[in-house]
Amino acid sequence: MEEDQEHLELLKLLARYDLLLEQLQKSMREGFQNLGRANYHNKDTLRGRYGSDYWDEAYEGQLSVERGTDGRISFVKVKLDEDEKEEPIVDEKVDEKLHDEANLRKRNREAKEKKLKKLRHRDPLTMFGGAFSIPQSLRQCQMNFKGLFPLIEELINCKTAMTEVMTKLETSNN
Repeated sequence: MEEDQEHLELLKLLARYDLLLEQLQKSMREGFQNLGRANYHNKDTLRGRYGSDYWDEAYEGQLSVERGTDGRISFVKVKLDEDEKEEPIVDEKVDEKLHDEANLRKRNREAKEKKLKKLRHRDPLTMFGGAFSIPQSLRQCQMNFKGLFPLIEELINCKTAMTEVMTKLETSNN
């Protein structure tokens, strides 16, 4: 009786895995079709195609993979590193007015640097041009590929669960 339940569980997991693979295939196909459309619309520009020679190396990834104690994985957003603030060195010879102006300039500069850092982490699509010059098909391509992360996570976790059920079945048969 218990063995039948494990067989049913394995069949459910196989059906789920097959469904997830179909969804992954569909989303990948649509993503590459949209990338092809974006490359077609971009063919007359100086650089031509969107590819690895077009990438901005300053971009830092926003997702990380964590593995749980039960073997399951999950994608986690990476927190942005906050730089430690440096305390300004006070020079006794500097007039207070000049010192205040220097602090104000420094604050403005720090605010601009933080804004640039936030923009750098915000959207990797901006490396291909301004927000308005990016083709809609490239945006759709990004949405297709970003949608793959939950599917991949579920696929891996489903495969892990199938492996666990199969090892239980093998040990019960022996």
